[in-house]
Amino acid sequence: MQMKYWGIALALLLPIQAKAIGYSSDYISCMNSAGNSTSSITRCMKSEFNDQDDRMKSLFKKTLDLYTSKEKKLQKKYQKTWLKMRSEQCGKSQKSASDTYAMKYYNCALKQTVTRANMLEKLTYRL
Repeated sequence: MQMKYWGIALALLLPIQAKAIGYSSDYISCMNSAGNSTSSITRCMKSEFNDQDDRMKSLFKKTLDLYTSKEKKLQKKYQKTWLKMRSEQCGKSQKSASDTYAMKYYNCALKQTVTRANMLEKLTYRL
């Protein structure tokens, strides 16, 4: 019985959280109107990726305020390593080979960037 109430509470909270963090409503609209066009889908993903990458950078700067000088250096090093890993895992070097490769790259990079930005946002506003 108690689990039922947790499920209802979670269902009520999810839409609020989804609007606060995650993909933008512009991206969702863009993807809905892109149809099956690889170039349209890629344009949507690229635009959202750029917005989310900016969001992540901004949040990263805010999180640095939570750390000491020594910890800030470690966090900067971790962020640099994370960015390099994202590029390698998502095949950034191949994104210009074709629309299909670009779409694969932006799909992968966007997912990873949104996840990282969401984590940073939760960390930044936990206080």
